[in-house]
Amino acid sequence: MKDIARYFLYLGSTGFGGPLVLIQQMRQQYVEEKKMISGVQFDQAFALVKAMPGPVAFQMAVFLGGRFAGFWGGLTAGVCLLLPAFIMMVLAGIFYSSIVSNVYLDTFLQGILFSASAVIVMSLKSLIQPNRSSWLFWIFLAVNLILFWFNLLPEPVLIILFGLLAVLIKRYSSSALLSATFFMFDWEAIYKLTKTCLYAGAVVFGTGYALLPVLKSNLVDLDALITLKQFNDGVIFGQMTPGPITITASFLGYEISGLAGAVMAIAGISFFPFFHISTWFPKAMDWMSRQKWVAWFVMGATSAVVAGILITVVHMNESSKQIPAFWVLFLGSLIWLYRKPKTPVLLLFMISGLAYVASSLVF
Repeated sequence: MKDIARYFLYLGSTGFGGPLVLIQQMRQQYVEEKKMISGVQFDQAFALVKAMPGPVAFQMAVFLGGRFAGFWGGLTAGVCLLLPAFIMMVLAGIFYSSIVSNVYLDTFLQGILFSASAVIVMSLKSLIQPNRSSWLFWIFLAVNLILFWFNLLPEPVLIILFGLLAVLIKRYSSSALLSATFFMFDWEAIYKLTKTCLYAGAVVFGTGYALLPVLKSNLVDLDALITLKQFNDGVIFGQMTPGPITITASFLGYEISGLAGAVMAIAGISFFPFFHISTWFPKAMDWMSRQKWVAWFVMGATSAVVAGILITVVHMNESSKQIPAFWVLFLGSLIWLYRKPKTPVLLLFMISGLAYVASSLVF
């Protein structure tokens, strides 16, 4: 138990670069170095975790901790992975008003946002890669982009809906059945159920980035609990801290309702993923790995995840698209990450922030 706590505290304190980097470090620690789990078992668990709602890095930590030390091992691993970044985000919330009141710091954060947007877009590569040869995925993606752009349905509904549609198309190929499935739901009732972090953690598939559209839709657009700027800055702080991007929710919660809000936000998002991984998931893993429909569901759900993230990035930079520096820093960061994917994102953020401050002083 001490080894689990020590390792995941270390990983949560130093794991910059996003969820895939965190998972690769877990693999190196427990598969390659300590050989506590086979590579096949680790990769199988990771593939199935991606088919589960909730952030993948947090769930893999809970899975590994639970495998090595039972329920309390899973709880320890999950808490220790989140704790360092949670503390950093609360401190960011405490000093936020001082940060935004300083024009240079505020400009610096805006410059970081431009690169952060590129990092988010580049993170979609891992989601698109397994589905790039599927014509159905690209059709679903195009439809989801339209639905997200006009805000016709909430993201959790679209993720589940298109996951089910993919299963039905692959299994039955019946257009009549698809039409009946679409109209059988009470969308207004479902829509009212998507306003809490608890629900977001229960139904959002993919990486922690997939939570951003739900948080923005509910906290900024629907309930107006925070401003778009606060949301954008929360995303920046979340990417500047080690650990999973999910920790962004704790900053947003703090801005809404202080420390209690921060605790409830991260607890709400983490509850159902932790419950799934620490209870039935290990027992069901072997069975799920043999079901073809799991891969189909993931493909359909991923189309909605990718569309939601892309539209959220567009909305995050709505006020910046007329600024030439935005396009220079965003496209420059995107090209750099494509050619040098192992570049530390924190270094990229620092350069982007300083570059935007310099450009604002010159021009």
